[in-house]
Order: sequence, then structure tokens, then C-alpha cells
Amino acid sequence: MEIFIHSVVSDSPAARIGLQPGDQVVAINGRDDLEDMFDYQFETADSAYLEFTVKRTNSLEEISSIKVFTLEKAPFEDPGLVFTSPVFTPIKTCNNACPFCFIDQQPPGLRPSLYVKDDDWRLSYFNNTYITLTNLTPRDRQRIEQIRPGPLYVSVHSTIPEIRVRLLKNPKFGGHIMKELRWLSGLGVPFHCQVVVCPGINDGESLTQTLEDLHSLSPETMSVAVIPVGLTEVRSHLPDLTPVDETSARSVVQRVQAFKDKYRPISEDDIEDFVFISDEFYYKAGLPLPDYQTYGDFPQLDDGVGAARMLLNDFDERATVLPKRLPKPKRILILTGKLALPSLEPIVERLNKIEGLSIQCLAVESQIWGRSIGVAGLVTGRDIRHTLSNHDLSGQVEESKGYDFAVVPGIMLKEDTHLFLDGDTLETLSADLGLPFKVIYDAYSTQELLTVLGF
Repeated sequence: MEIFIHSVVSDSPAARIGLQPGDQVVAINGRDDLEDMFDYQFETADSAYLEFTVKRTNSLEEISSIKVFTLEKAPFEDPGLVFTSPVFTPIKTCNNACPFCFIDQQPPGLRPSLYVKDDDWRLSYFNNTYITLTNLTPRDRQRIEQIRPGPLYVSVHSTIPEIRVRLLKNPKFGGHIMKELRWLSGLGVPFHCQVVVCPGINDGESLTQTLEDLHSLSPETMSVAVIPVGLTEVRSHLPDLTPVDETSARSVVQRVQAFKDKYRPISEDDIEDFVFISDEFYYKAGLPLPDYQTYGDFPQLDDGVGAARMLLNDFDERATVLPKRLPKPKRILILTGKLALPSLEPIVERLNKIEGLSIQCLAVESQIWGRSIGVAGLVTGRDIRHTLSNHDLSGQVEESKGYDFAVVPGIMLKEDTHLFLDGDTLETLSADLGLPFKVIYDAYSTQELLTVLGF
């Protein structure tokens, strides 16, 4: 059992007894065998008194000591602890060899945690990460049957056994997805699904069949995200795959729309909340984004489904109160990934109509993964340095296009830090470029951006 405290909620029972970030919990009520947050919640929920045995290390002297804290709380009151991970035992890793696995398409030299292939049903519940259901042990099945966690997030890709085996490179377990999903459905465990489309393999009629199969398990199938395969240039050791282009993107959009049209007369609400196409497909196909209401309650935002529409609608609502001019001129640079550019351009165009405000939006090209990768979350410090190498950022020359500051999305940085994927930091980047940086953490709202601009 390995439990480290990440933070303590202020004025909580845990804060009142002196538990601190960095403490390692080695036992709770004498138990040192808690596997994850499920066990923690069962152990602590209805107890009025809890005993925490904690290992605390003096950061200056690096001397550890064991302390025991007795915590008093109301039944079902949260103790107020946030842990570094919801899983206290080694995470379950993936036993597949998908040719589109992004972890296998990464170059060396990144943070070690980026090379871990997690495929853990517990993380699927707590962190909304996708799992394949190919590595469940009898113990896992027993706990799922007892806990009935949901929703889970499942990488399906295809319900046709031979196609899924081909995609997962797992002949023993890869083709059993419908059996596993029926098992979850029988338990009443809901799940969201993901289909990564690889042209020539799981598109066409096989995609329609996959959607039909998943729809047959409603209401446990809560939604399906259809997204294009992402291919980097670090693929010398992987099988060839065909990237999604305009033609294949249009074909997928049309096929999914035909599926939705088939069911709409029967249950319009059901189908509108069932299958969704990623924003990237619409941009690649050169097609407009669907209306806001099409996305229902936006169940697949983390998969890039509806994020652009949510951002644009949010800005339209806030744009009605924008000023006509600024009291003092500002020049601002917005850095993002190539995929986000189409959704940001109309926002920047409207903001640049404000007298005294000048914003330039730049798509940062990836020097590590290749130009085909345009996700902002994969931009590194090195990429930003290269993109800005030909820009005058200082503003010292009268005719130059110097900026007051630059804006980057928080998704480029490791959570709770200013660290890029390549180990570069925002502070070092700012010092080297002579350019202040500001971070926008909410990717689905323009409020932070407008606040940074001074509105």
C-alpha cells in the first residue's frame, strides 16, 4: 500500500489534526492493505473516529518519523484528504500492442511517467481514462461485481472480433469485447466507449456494425466517441497505418450521421446522447461543427468531442459585454496547437475589433512528434522556442511586433506545475525569450482569457 497526501482541504477534519501534504499514510485503523480509493471510502465513510498512521519526512534533514493521528468526524463526512493517486497498489498495465498507441509513438527523453501504459479499471472510474477490458483478473471481476463502479470508459475500436484482434494485436483476449460489455451491462455498470478510426480497417460497414452493437447495450452504453487515429513520425518500429484525410473524414461523418438519422424517429433524445464525432473529424472534412444542443451534456469532452463548440458558444455569450476600446494598447500572443486554431480564429478576429487590442494566434508546430500532430497538450517548450525563433518578441524596435505577454493553455503543462513534456519550464522559457507568459486553465470557457485581457 502506497498512499501519499497531495493536499489537505482547509478547515477539514484532516487539517484540524495536522495532516500535511507529503505525508505517507501507512495504515488506517490498523489496515495496511487498502488497494485504492474504493477501499479508503468504505473504510472511512461511516466512521466517527479514524486512526491514521503516517510516515513524515523532514525535508531538510531527510529524517522520517512515524506519527499516529486520531481523526474525529461526523459519519459520512469527508476527512478532507486528496491523495496523489486514487490507486494505492501498482497500476494494471496494458497487454495489447495497438499500432496506433500513442505511448509507442513517443520519442525517448520525455518524463518517465509518459511511457506507462496504464489499462486499469480503477483509473477508468476515478480519472476517466480508457481501458480495453483485456486484462481483468478474477480478483478484478470480483471487485467490479461487488462495487459496480460506473461509468467506466472503454476503448472498443470495433466489436467485430477479427478486426479488434487486428487492432489490439491480442489474439487471446482482443476479440471478446462484446462479451465483456454484456457482462458489465448485466451488472448495471454504465460505460462510455471510444472508437479510434483507422481508415481501411474499422471504418465503412464495420463502423456501422460497431455502432449497432453498442447501441444494442443501451442504456448502459452511455455514449460513443468516434475519433481519428493520431499518427506521429516516430513510427519506424510500428505497422503502417493510413491517416485520416478529407475524403475519409467526410465518409465517417456521413456514415455516423446516417446511423443517427436511422434511429432519430424512434428515440431522438436517446440517439442524440449516444454517438458523437470528434471536432477534428469536422475540421479535417472541411465541414461546419454541429449545433450546441447536438452534444447533449457533452459526455466526451476529454476526447475532443464538442470542445470547440462549447468554447465558441461561451464566447458568443460573453462577447455582448466587450468594450469598444482599451484605455491602453495591448499586444498579445496566443500559442496553441494546430487543431485548436479553427475554433480560436473567430474569437481572435472578434477581439481584434476592439480598438487598442492586437492579438496574434500562432499554431505551434511539433518538432518531436511531427507536423501531423496538432494537439495543444503535446506542445513542448522546445516546440515553442522553434516556433518563436523568427519572431521579434521584445518590442524594443519601433516597427517590431513585440508583445506585452503570451498566453498558453494549461493543457500544455503537467498538472499543478509549469513543466512541459520535455522537461522545459514556463519560467525558463519566459526568461530565455524575454516574454512574460500567462496560463489559461479552463479549455472550455473564455472567461479566463477575457480576465487576462483585462475585461
